[in-house]
Amino acid sequence: MEMLIAIHDLVNQFGTQRIHDGLNLDIYRGEVLGIVGGSGSGKSVLLRTMLGLNTPYSGTIQFQESARLKQHWGVMFQRGALFSSLSVADNIQFPLREFTALTPEECHALMLVRLAMVGLERSVAAKFPAELSGGMVKRVALARALALDPVVLFLDEPTSGLDPVSAEEFDQLIGTLHRNLKLTVVMVTHDLDSLFSTCDRIAMLVDKHVIVGTLQEILANPHPQIQAYFSGGRARALLRGN
Repeated sequence: MEMLIAIHDLVNQFGTQRIHDGLNLDIYRGEVLGIVGGSGSGKSVLLRTMLGLNTPYSGTIQFQESARLKQHWGVMFQRGALFSSLSVADNIQFPLREFTALTPEECHALMLVRLAMVGLERSVAAKFPAELSGGMVKRVALARALALDPVVLFLDEPTSGLDPVSAEEFDQLIGTLHRNLKLTVVMVTHDLDSLFSTCDRIAMLVDKHVIVGTLQEILANPHPQIQAYFSGGRARALLRGN
């Protein structure tokens, strides 16, 4: 497999608190990688460091040439991070106006395409974020993340705050987009359903490092934190279902 992102000897530290200590992680083109871990393990810190929003204490993060520019990234933050003063149409068109030379007509047409891709009617384009349900906010944020045809899609807790039906539909949407657009997806999640149904590999943060493998490989790992994480009733029910 072609490596898209290579993280070597990453150290993240805030004051005297070390979050990651020599963390190594390779992310491959075309995979869906789920990043998981207990509270305080540094999932969001790792994502923010990959996005350049946090400067590491030491270590390197290298992107393959085709994914090196930020225009090649799509990012969906946990609560959507939509601009409240802009309409849905303007939110989705924002990166197009910032990073391309497309005409207003071309931006509008592409915005409608992205709305349809995430399962929203074109009438939603005229609404403002305050008029949307939580699930619709997530879909608009995803449409904006897809605006520039990204090589890699970063998702921060994509199903948090959604009811079970909406969360399952969103998982299915991510899976469909991943297959049809041949995206690489890096997803921070605590949602076991998403983890089990969507991810090709799992990167679990443990002891300031990361343990990576398929679901089966992670479940077979004897590390006590991993076993504790997947020993709950909900995880056992999902495993029985698989």
